[in-house]
Amino acid sequence: MTTVISVVVALTIVVGLFTVLNMAADRLPQRWDDRLRPWLFMAPAIIFMFGALVVPTIRTVILSFSGGSRGEDGFTTANWTDLLGDDAVISFDRVGDVLTSRLFLLGVVLVVLALVAARRAAGEPDPGAKRALDLGSPVASVALYAAGFAVLMAVFSTLRGVIWNNLWWVVVVAGLSTAIGLALAVLADRSKRETLAKSLIFMPMAISLVGAAIIWKYIYDAPGAGQAEGLLNVLWPGDPIDFLRGSSGATGSIAPWNNFFIMVIMIWIQAGFAMVVLSAAIKGVPAELNEAAQVDGANEAQVFWRVILPQVIGTIVVVMTTLTITVLKVFDLVKATTGGAADTDVLANRVYDGLRNGNFTNASTYAVMILVLVLPIAYVNIRRNRQEVF
Repeated sequence: MTTVISVVVALTIVVGLFTVLNMAADRLPQRWDDRLRPWLFMAPAIIFMFGALVVPTIRTVILSFSGGSRGEDGFTTANWTDLLGDDAVISFDRVGDVLTSRLFLLGVVLVVLALVAARRAAGEPDPGAKRALDLGSPVASVALYAAGFAVLMAVFSTLRGVIWNNLWWVVVVAGLSTAIGLALAVLADRSKRETLAKSLIFMPMAISLVGAAIIWKYIYDAPGAGQAEGLLNVLWPGDPIDFLRGSSGATGSIAPWNNFFIMVIMIWIQAGFAMVVLSAAIKGVPAELNEAAQVDGANEAQVFWRVILPQVIGTIVVVMTTLTITVLKVFDLVKATTGGAADTDVLANRVYDGLRNGNFTNASTYAVMILVLVLPIAYVNIRRNRQEVF
């Protein structure tokens, strides 16, 4: 009954507000009608957004520059100084180790392979011409992207801290989800059971992050007090590994790579989203372009790389920015799997811990850190969309 009454009251308010605003707009002079009428109807939404979003954001920023657990000690930058000086938040102590990382060396090797492939793809130059590099060739491009990914993995798996961990999530989840989604979109479009294949791949999107975390815990769990042996440990030939907590055998450890096993859950979920969006973009590529390339002698790989991919690059950017913003705010998976322990903490979990412990200034500071990371990406995405529309 309470729900019914609430719905009726809400609808009555909306209808009444619409009627009042419409009457007010009708009484305006004609020259003001076209200018003010849109603002009159947008006013309730603007007021709601201002009260529910803008004011809390300003309040959060103010709290982040306040002293005391509840901001009672006035303006100060000590809170930011203390948190950014904490090695658990961000540390540069192991910068030198990045250059000796196997992933970094792999990235260097891949760059060399990309240059060799680009040289071969360019062919022999004309007499008197300079030697060219075709970095847009499929092999060279893939090698360069793989090299960049390997170097970033080397950086974020070596440097430790909550902020580095969040950025590591962005690189792995946004990058791999988009790449896997693109591959699945191409393969599913060629499947005889396209609808069924896409439905199965997209199905994880219907599962909540907490539910997905529980499902995957049954796969990752190591035998211990109160938990059975997970599927991976059943198949694993060596000592049991706690893939989430990072422990291996009696004394070994796979940390910080236990973060990667949590990221796999998010990739499993978001790859379906990327596939659906990119599949729609690929279907929108004019068939005439593909046919013209095939007539010119291009094979399927060249058609995809030279024709289809440039046409959907805008959609790829949108998918990656959307996933980046989503991943920067990740909380559910980390909380449901490790709770932020074993070097898996993220900024959103720090916000939760601060609120739970009544330390609103610390929670606000971590929230502003997320905002600072998200705003440039959101700005670029909005600006790109406006350019495409106008």
